[in-house]
Amino acid sequence: MWRALTLAAFTLAAASVDAQTVVARSGEHDGFSRLVMRLPDGAPWSLRQSGQSAQVVIETPTVVFDTSRIFDLIPRTRLQSVSQAGPGQPLNLQLGCACEVTSFVQKDGYLVIDIADGPAGAERRVIAGSPLPLLPGTFNSAGYRFNLAARAAADARAALDLAGVTSGSSDRPNPVQRLPVAVADAPSAVVLPLNLNRTPRTNTEANPAGGTSVAAAPAPEPTPVPVQVDTDMLLDLSETERAATVNESEQRLLQQISRATNQGLLELVGVEVHDGPAGHILDPLSSRDRPLNPLDQISVTSSVDRETGLVARRSGDSNQPTHCLSSTQLAIHEWGTDEPFSDQISPLRAELVREFDDVDPAAVLTLARAYLFFGFGAEAQAILRMMPSGAAEHDDAVALTAMGAVLDGQDLGVNHAFAGQQVCDSEVALWAALADGTIKKNAKTDAIQQAFAKLPPHLRVQVGPRVSTLFAKAGDPHLAGATLRSVDRTGVDHVPEINLAEAEIAKLEGDVETVAQELTEEVAERTENAPRALIELIDLSFAERSALSPDVPDLAASYEVENRDSPLGMDLRRAVVSALALTGQFHDSFNELDALSRRDGPAARTAALEPLLTLLTERADDVTFLQYALVIAANGTPAEVAPIADIVAQRLLDLGFAQQAQSILKKLAMEPGNAKRRLLLAKAALAMDKPHSALVELMGLSGSEANKLRAEALWRNGEYARAGEYLLEEDEEDAAARGFWHSEDRENLATIDADVAQQFGGVARVTTQIEETAKEPSGLPPLAHARALVESSEGTRGGIADLLQKVTRQPELSEDGS
Repeated sequence: MWRALTLAAFTLAAASVDAQTVVARSGEHDGFSRLVMRLPDGAPWSLRQSGQSAQVVIETPTVVFDTSRIFDLIPRTRLQSVSQAGPGQPLNLQLGCACEVTSFVQKDGYLVIDIADGPAGAERRVIAGSPLPLLPGTFNSAGYRFNLAARAAADARAALDLAGVTSGSSDRPNPVQRLPVAVADAPSAVVLPLNLNRTPRTNTEANPAGGTSVAAAPAPEPTPVPVQVDTDMLLDLSETERAATVNESEQRLLQQISRATNQGLLELVGVEVHDGPAGHILDPLSSRDRPLNPLDQISVTSSVDRETGLVARRSGDSNQPTHCLSSTQLAIHEWGTDEPFSDQISPLRAELVREFDDVDPAAVLTLARAYLFFGFGAEAQAILRMMPSGAAEHDDAVALTAMGAVLDGQDLGVNHAFAGQQVCDSEVALWAALADGTIKKNAKTDAIQQAFAKLPPHLRVQVGPRVSTLFAKAGDPHLAGATLRSVDRTGVDHVPEINLAEAEIAKLEGDVETVAQELTEEVAERTENAPRALIELIDLSFAERSALSPDVPDLAASYEVENRDSPLGMDLRRAVVSALALTGQFHDSFNELDALSRRDGPAARTAALEPLLTLLTERADDVTFLQYALVIAANGTPAEVAPIADIVAQRLLDLGFAQQAQSILKKLAMEPGNAKRRLLLAKAALAMDKPHSALVELMGLSGSEANKLRAEALWRNGEYARAGEYLLEEDEEDAAARGFWHSEDRENLATIDADVAQQFGGVARVTTQIEETAKEPSGLPPLAHARALVESSEGTRGGIADLLQKVTRQPELSEDGS
């Protein structure tokens, strides 16, 4: 007896030592649940599905599946239970839906099993780990098309028992004899009785030689169904892989055409929209698969998709647009009552945890909604972090988390739960506008107003000024004012951000005094919005070049200390620099600029430098201006000097620093359309006595100033006639007469009215008379010739005297330059 027990114990111990444990892990994803397990080295495996049950078979007699932690990360929705009868037995998967089970093996030897949502009543059989997707087409000469991935082509060929299908018997022939030679002479499409409902059964029998053998047990089979199969594809593996690649590329191309059409980049002609009995035909105009199929763990959305309201989401069965959240998910006005806060929150908190310390996802959502109803966004976000991973309520939790961030005024970035949904004709349009921080051109403003009107009074007070500000910035003062009137009707005396909203409306109407008054009142109230109001007040003073109170820089500096590490700190530091410059404290302003540069980087320095250098150029004395402008001209980057290059260069030219003016202008890439900058470069070249360079800068420019600069450059080159032509175009007759006179162009000189050309017109006329008078007489007797010479001399002397009278003598500079 003891010997038998000892032998049995040793046998069990040996079996346990030889057992191979396969640990199954899980993960929940959008639309499917995933199981991952490592296959034993070289072990064959298979996956079978029949209705709502599936089996994972690893053909190793000692394999044991460790499923103790499968349901730690996934709910019991798609997969209800797992079981194994004993070592070496299959792993039974009991499904909770009409799911589709697919699988593949990674390069590192891990078997991945995906349980995805499928159509109701769908059953699928997968053999040897390879799905066999069929895309049925119309029954024509081409027959069925097998849309096989390149990875699954080999497994698919092995899975199709062609010889057994042809004969219709259950006997499995030798694999070498599956395709008879007669098939080579058969037509390209033959009729084969294909049975897709066969489920293999295995019986284990003792083998006299030792071990076990597996034999297929006969089972009753339904009548085979004739199906057309393309034998060329079945016989040619490379052709099968090529066809699968083409099919995948075709679907991608159609999806890209769909995106381009929905974005207005393409216009399709003659495209029908339908789902036929042969399966879904991808329709570029439908709302399915827009803008891309949701990938596993990846959602691809472009900036154009966000602007047009297209978000990568799974399409539903409703007629509503797939990218819009339903109003029931955002009905915040239904999430609370008029009862006191404590009476509503306390019972909900007590329901959070069920037995065994299990958090109830539904209770989490209910409590978070209650917090949101009272306007507590941070508290709702904290409660939602208790949501169990992989819960079915995950999508609702994401939307509620975004609502909490919106209520607290947090920055959600570009990609958030409400992205691209301002075009929706539902309550989500309001939350999308608040999350985006702007109202887009294609937004449904009526839906935004209606959703705002549904909010409880305290929430209208909380977000009303922000909504009004958004409408004002969008250029709609009517809706902005209507929103504020709705807030006033609540009867609440103190409304946060009301002054900022009214200032934004006044700014839209051009009432600068009212804007300054509202901002000043907001700053005086010392509310949490006072720093932002102070920043806007300083920016307004700079834009209007208005006076600023001397204590404003100190007030801005104190707010900067309080908010130094907050997102508002950078704007406050920039405001301090501008405020010091507005009060004329340029040295202190540049010191603050250096501190800002060290803390916030070059981008913040560039933003703060524009108002500082503008005020320096407009208000500083010459010495202070040159102290900083010359440094900027030598060391400034193109980004820093771009906004103020023109005005700084102009003042440098006026002060005689042409080379420095040219240096600051040369830092910028010359744009063909920037005529003002090219005129300044021409002025700098003339000041540096480089007329040829000035003419190069003036090439292609027209206008009065360009012609005058061109005439000056030509004059310095000695081309007086051409200079006179440009001056004559600008009605500078006197200067043009001077040019024609210097170039001895009598023809053009005669066209100028001497009365119009006050100085050089008369000079030219007297000069002509002197030339005529000074001509030596000829053909006269000696006495008459002598008398003519005397008269010519007297006339010439009188003409010279008249010429000297017509020329205005330029005043000479004294030694002190005055």
